[in-house]
Amino acid sequence: MGFVDESGDPLRVIPLTQAPADGRYFQLVRRIGFRESDRGEIYWAPAHVPAVDPQDGNRTDLASVPSMLWGFIASYGRQSAPAIIHDHRSDLASRLGGAGGAVQRREDDRILRVGLRQQKVPLLRAWLMWTFVSVQRFQQFHRRAFVLLIAQTILGVALSYLAVVLAFGTPLWLLTLVVPAAAALFWRRDAALVVWLSYGLAVLAPLLVLQFCAIAPFRLLEFLARELIDRPFLDRTPGPVYGPFAKGP
Repeated sequence: MGFVDESGDPLRVIPLTQAPADGRYFQLVRRIGFRESDRGEIYWAPAHVPAVDPQDGNRTDLASVPSMLWGFIASYGRQSAPAIIHDHRSDLASRLGGAGGAVQRREDDRILRVGLRQQKVPLLRAWLMWTFVSVQRFQQFHRRAFVLLIAQTILGVALSYLAVVLAFGTPLWLLTLVVPAAAALFWRRDAALVVWLSYGLAVLAPLLVLQFCAIAPFRLLEFLARELIDRPFLDRTPGPVYGPFAKGP
């Protein structure tokens, strides 16, 4: 079935407003929903209450992707509708709290993954997005397990790199690449999550480093220009600006 508008028809337009105008949040003007199958339940994201400066629970940032990673996964696009519904469902799970909230959030994360694929988000990107939001679920509802999850992931990534390096001398070392997958079985229902974390981060880490090295110098220049040049001219009363060092009265 896929995504639907407020009337239950196939979703064609996502009506959004940006609020505040100079912020990074949006408000949904009319509700949208997602139905996994023709006879399944519709998961709705209701319209937000209009506000100049909306707060948590009354806004969405679309896909919550750090700006440094937009080169890999954009904050909007085919993932917008799944992300909006997931934002609302996650807020409901947070309010519910406890074991009930954790169970609902697990289902919400699965619905996000299914919705992403129905929106034709590429397989690798969809599963990585599901992986990272599932980690957030552990951070929110299972703090101790979250620490163990991160530790095991780091070990799995390190072991993957070590196996590849040592394999240049003895190819049999590549057999140790199965160790993170075998260790993931300890997590039972979350084994797939641990597998994606271990191998996904092993693949992404070098690319993330390259991305950071490409963006960091520009961000540094941007920061210096703001603090050393622009900061003295910033005020609450806009006026004519004649150049980077000159501002009119």
